Amino acid sequence: MNVGVSTANLYPMRTEDALNRLLVAGFKTIEVFLNTESEANPDFALQLRRCADACGARIAALHSYNAISESFMYFTDYERRLKDGLKHLDNMFQAAHAAGAPYVIMHGDRPAGPLSDEDSIRRFERLYEMGQQQGITLLLENVYNYRSANLEYISAMYKKMGDKAGFVFDLKQCGRCRLSPAKVISAMSSGIRHVHLSDNTEQSDCLVPGRGNTDYAELIKNLKQVGFDGDLIIELYRANFETISDLIDGYNYLKNYV
Repeated sequence: MNVGVSTANLYPMRTEDALNRLLVAGFKTIEVFLNTESEANPDFALQLRRCADACGARIAALHSYNAISESFMYFTDYERRLKDGLKHLDNMFQAAHAAGAPYVIMHGDRPAGPLSDEDSIRRFERLYEMGQQQGITLLLENVYNYRSANLEYISAMYKKMGDKAGFVFDLKQCGRCRLSPAKVISAMSSGIRHVHLSDNTEQSDCLVPGRGNTDYAELIKNLKQVGFDGDLIIELYRANFETISDLIDGYNYLKNYV
């Protein structure tokens, strides 16, 4: 396993500036959160890759800014809107390829949408196949208020898609969904490809690792039991820490468990 960080930690700093700040701090594994349409293109992504390459670092994944509209654009029963959405997603896959990132992360469909669970999973599989044409794997993150928060949906996807089902396990979202991390890991099983980590207390669900109550030894043991050996990405909000040194502290804390 590798420990890394997300540029999302520094939002609303410009994406390229956030990447450079993290590179200067010495991080070598970085997830890039693209924040607007003009960043979701191969030329911009190639600039990011060159910055990472120059520092001996790598971009572990791209996360699209348009999570709020994914259900509306990709999981719609209006064909023309779907076609427009697929153009955007294709740009994301091209950007990931240019950045050297193996994964694109999405939040996916929302409950009470026009598609049944079965059709929703079938649609995700169609999006997945698009990514494979670019050599990119599409991952679904467990997120509150999305179908991915439902373990039955996750299990059905894993059962239907088999090895093609890929997931991002997000620790803070487990709490927001009132699900134990162990149960989410069990449902995602060997489909877990990428992990978002933070820490938590009863007062806050998004803290620097090592400043809350999370049992990371148990968590990482559970991840290893399902065969996970990927990137553990620290993903916080800007209000959850003070300086880059806090992220470094979290990184060093997690390294003790990896």
